[in-house]
Parts: sequence; structure tokens; C-alpha cells
Amino acid sequence: MTNSETDKERRHSRRFQVAWDMFVAGKDRSGCDFDEAATLANLSSGGAFFYAHRSLDPRATLELRVRVPFKRENWMKYAAQITRLEENDGVAVRFDEPRPVFILSE
Repeated sequence: MTNSETDKERRHSRRFQVAWDMFVAGKDRSGCDFDEAATLANLSSGGAFFYAHRSLDPRATLELRVRVPFKRENWMKYAAQITRLEENDGVAVRFDEPRPVFILSE
């Protein structure tokens, strides 16, 4: 069984390929706080995948703020736990709650 087949079996919800604006906040590998722009690559009700611009601690808890593409002033906010880091700066996370908190402006 390939890794992609194993990954698909672990997923409990459908993943949507997107290219949405987002911000990610947390602590990096050196323990410094950060809050920076990123691009969301895919999203499901249980987690997401994005590309980071810094080295992250694989056990870190992050806050993700994702711009809702059809309502420019609305954002979805998730608390998330890193589940996997990839060599190309890819970050997979699992959401603490399946429903986001909606915020009106950034």
C-alpha cells in the first residue's frame, strides 16, 4: 500500500483543493511568536494543509485564519494541531473543533 493510499484511508471527510489566503499564528521551532500570511492548499472539516514560511515545531498548536473567498470581509478561525511537516515546508494540521469561528474583519 502506498503512502497516498494510507493517507486517504485515514481521512474521515472530503478534502477540497483550494488556493485561499490565510494567516497562521503560533510559535516557531525557536520558540518565537509569529503571525504571517500563507496560502491554504486544501481544507476539510477535520483539517487543512498549507505551506509555511518558517521552521515549525512538529508538536505546535496553531491558530489559522482563512479568508472566505466569496465574502471578502469574512474569515474562518480554527485552532489546530500540527500532524505532519513535509520537506517542502508543507504543514498538515488537525482542527480542534470541526466548526470554525467566523470573524467579520481582519
